[in-house]
Amino acid sequence: MGLKIQEQNKEFLTRFEILSEKVWEKELFNNPFLLDLFEGKIPRKKFANYLIQDYHYLGRFARAMAMATARAEDLFTMKIFGTHVKITLELELPRIWKMMTRFGVRKSTLEDSRPTPVTMAYTDYLFDTCAKCSSAEAIAAIYPCIFSYRYFGKKVRSALKKYYHVPDSYISFDLYQKRIFAESGTNTLEALSRGASKVKEEKILEKFYAATQFERQFWDQNY
Repeated sequence: MGLKIQEQNKEFLTRFEILSEKVWEKELFNNPFLLDLFEGKIPRKKFANYLIQDYHYLGRFARAMAMATARAEDLFTMKIFGTHVKITLELELPRIWKMMTRFGVRKSTLEDSRPTPVTMAYTDYLFDTCAKCSSAEAIAAIYPCIFSYRYFGKKVRSALKKYYHVPDSYISFDLYQKRIFAESGTNTLEALSRGASKVKEEKILEKFYAATQFERQFWDQNY
């Protein structure tokens, strides 16, 4: 029975990954902000505004992951969410701050800034999901952010170096190619496949769809 459930989970995960690519092709791959960024057409001021919102997003994302860690259904899943907290606080936020300074953002500017309604709505949705739903649903909600950024990371990194002359040491997108991110991503998918046997697939997909819409809105607000 255990092997049968494991195989069913693997089949669900395969369907989920195929579905996510189709959804992203429609919602994210042709996003105007990203397409212009890849070609170096985004003004520095506009990209600086994106970085400020990403900084706010990451801080609130870390809180959501801390909640998911506390509510995790087993130690394996707890470690996964805990790793996301560690990565966000110790790797991503320091790197994003360095990149902001490269684009002329001062500490006073950041302190005076506020998350936009889209940033707040997106992160509130993540926190609410992590606080009230299953671990599998929480993973589905963060999936668009984590895995779409990993997909876009190489293209964004290349554009930042080529058109905006940003060193690798400043580029947070470069982090998504590091081993800790690869291992975290693999373990995250494993936890999702485990949870699929306990939660209706419709609930998992509902969280994924909603989060993907928020992910697109997050990029759109900066265009």
